[in-house]
Amino acid sequence: MSDPVNRERPVLVTALLEQAMTLIRDDLYALSDARYPGLRMRHYRLLAMLPAQGERLSRLAADSGHTKQALAQALAPLQAGGYVEVLPDPSDGRARLVRLTDRGREVDEAVRRRLAAVERDWARRVGEERWAVARAVLADLAPGPGGPPSTVGT
Repeated sequence: MSDPVNRERPVLVTALLEQAMTLIRDDLYALSDARYPGLRMRHYRLLAMLPAQGERLSRLAADSGHTKQALAQALAPLQAGGYVEVLPDPSDGRARLVRLTDRGREVDEAVRRRLAAVERDWARRVGEERWAVARAVLADLAPGPGGPPSTVGT
C-alpha cells in the first residue's frame, strides 16, 4: 500500500496500525454510548487486565505502564461506575486489591465479544489463513511474558 500523498513511498506501519485501531476504537465507543457511558479504551484495557481473583494496585500499575497516581485516576471512574472495587488485600492488609464486580465482568465480556466480531470480520475480509498469520505475528511482536525484547536501535 502506498502513501496517498507521496505515492512512491509505502505507508508507514504506524499509520496502518492507527487506522486499524481507529476502527476498533470507534466500535468500542459505540458500545460505550449504547451501554457503558464514559468508558474509553484505557478503561476497557484495565478491565481486561484484571484476573478473576483481582490484582494488587502496585502490580496493576506495573503491568499497565501507569504510575500509581495515573492508575488511581484511571480507576476512579471505574470504581464510581461500579465496574471495580478496591479492597484491602486479605493476604497483606497494607496492600490494596482491585477486583472486577459483576458489572465489570459484564463489560469485559461485552468487549471481548465485540473484538471477536471485529476479528471474524477481518478474517472474512482477508481470509482465515492470512488473518491467523497476521494475528500470530502481532502476538510474537508484542512485548510481555514470552514476547521478544525489542532490538530496535541496538
